[in-house]
Amino acid sequence: MWTDITRRRYARADLLLPSDLTDAEWEILEPLLPVRGKLGRPPVWDYRQIVEAILYLLRGGLPWRMLPPGLFPPMTTVQHYFYRWSAMGVWKSINHAATDGPRGGGPGSLAQRGRDRQPERENDGKWRPTGL
Repeated sequence: MWTDITRRRYARADLLLPSDLTDAEWEILEPLLPVRGKLGRPPVWDYRQIVEAILYLLRGGLPWRMLPPGLFPPMTTVQHYFYRWSAMGVWKSINHAATDGPRGGGPGSLAQRGRDRQPERENDGKWRPTGL
């Protein structure tokens, strides 16, 4: 149930877009991203801007070309980082941390309860439900 305390805690009114990250969310997400290389040209765009552009597209279910040019980095830049991080497994590690990390994987959590009900394959190759 929403209370005044939880409404203030999870309010997104001060953000430009509903898909933008709060500072607390960014502190959790930033260490999971790859470290930038020291060689080459200095980056023009921050990782946070790139991640917020990706979240904007995902939340709206939009194609790459619908990314507003003045609000976010260029579409090709965002696309480059998305595909590069996908190939590196960054999104899998973020998803794993979100579901199995300190906030999501404790005993009795939804992630843990859902995992307990997943069927397991035994040596004979037949599926048998566990944790029921």
